[in-house]
Amino acid sequence: MNRMIKIKIVSPDNIRIIESDTGDSLLDLLRVNRCKVYAPCGGKGTCGKCRVKIRNEGEVIACKYYPVKDIEVILPGEDEANILVHQTEYLDDLPLKLSNPQYYSSSPSGVAIDIGTTTVVLYFLNLLSGQIEKISSFLNPQKLYGADVITRINYCQEHADGLFELQKSIVDAINYELDIYLKERQLDSSVFERIIIVGNTTMLHIILGEDPVSIALAPFRPKFIDKQVRKGKLTGLKINSNAEVITLPCISAYVGADILAGLTALKVPQRNYLFLDIGTNGEIALIRDKKIFTCATAAGPAFEGANISCGMGAINGAISIFSDPGNYRVIGNSEPVGICGSGVVDIVAYLVVNNLIDETGLLKETFIINPEKQIQIIQQDIREIQLAKSAIYSGIKILMDMAGLPADEIDALYLAGGFGNYINIKSAVRIGLLPYELRSKIYAVGNSAGIGALQYLKSNDFEKKSVQILETVEYIELSNIDEFTVEFAMNMSFTKYEM
Repeated sequence: MNRMIKIKIVSPDNIRIIESDTGDSLLDLLRVNRCKVYAPCGGKGTCGKCRVKIRNEGEVIACKYYPVKDIEVILPGEDEANILVHQTEYLDDLPLKLSNPQYYSSSPSGVAIDIGTTTVVLYFLNLLSGQIEKISSFLNPQKLYGADVITRINYCQEHADGLFELQKSIVDAINYELDIYLKERQLDSSVFERIIIVGNTTMLHIILGEDPVSIALAPFRPKFIDKQVRKGKLTGLKINSNAEVITLPCISAYVGADILAGLTALKVPQRNYLFLDIGTNGEIALIRDKKIFTCATAAGPAFEGANISCGMGAINGAISIFSDPGNYRVIGNSEPVGICGSGVVDIVAYLVVNNLIDETGLLKETFIINPEKQIQIIQQDIREIQLAKSAIYSGIKILMDMAGLPADEIDALYLAGGFGNYINIKSAVRIGLLPYELRSKIYAVGNSAGIGALQYLKSNDFEKKSVQILETVEYIELSNIDEFTVEFAMNMSFTKYEM
């Protein structure tokens, strides 16, 4: 006999509690109670977009989640929901199409893994049905060894067991998520037969145990940038010993497989557009007709909440949206603990608009957001944002110059990555992070790298498309461009735009 459970539903507008029998999927329960959840596949489990957060459990796919106890569900806000809609509109969702697969188990599964410098995302796929069984994410444990790729490479260089420590930390964290999946379904590790991994070039070197030190030394030549294939038994991952583990090709030392996966996943009609993934390393691509120009800028970890006095990741307790001191939103509708990257951008934009910082970035006085929790913005925070935003904007400008493509001829700018999910476009334009001329043409596309890895896992056609893209890419090393230094200095200031 099914028992009654209580489900607390937290939305940006209200909080309510419903009671239900066990046995129904969370998506069905939310639908019956008229909660808006985006599910373009109708709850068949093939799109993975009906995602909600369960407190103390993380993100789940609502149509694949069956509550058996009292839970608290945190629904996505309107902005997050719009990103999921944009993913459907702008990113590929291919049917399962693998050439003559030969599996070792009766329930073969695949996992697409996006290893970000800050966040790691796993997509679990049923290789027989093409259904997405689960999506999980966690903060990259390598943050204990440094906030960005350079500090992690330095750790490998300065410690005899540095590479082993970094590799073990990420492998152990992935294995923990694999174990949870197996226990939930009472399966053993032999079901994992195909693993696709994307990430920046450094992250891929580390998980494969390859020395990344040459990436940080001129002329910046990594051990590999082409596709790598390993047998499961050689990776340390708790998977089938004969599993195929593939890391997608990288474009250069600092433009990785995550960008290739994201570019390949895009399905857009425009001929001229920008693709931008803002993280600790800002990776930029400019597409002009069928030619692709790419570069990477050292934005630093400010947009991930690091190096900010009250900064934190985009997790529960983080101020993620800010309008004014009495009007801000906290992730999880909880008490504020700090500020994540999108919140910092909103706050700096507020300071610019209200003349609380001048054009040079001088903060007239410490800006108090929540006196009880001592959450504030100080002068050094403004400097960190100036450095980061100038690096990104200057990289965009250099690519536009190299491609001979002025802003008014660019049809769209697609924002990828976790930070791009939450950033307020108007705020980003106001602080000079994104071009003012493109203010009405900027679209967030979510985790395009992870979606790209998932499509690679599902379809041989995606690999063919990625190879074609590689053949059209030209990488621009900004350290070799004298104009970049000039642009960087010029773009440190704040200009007050009318929006």
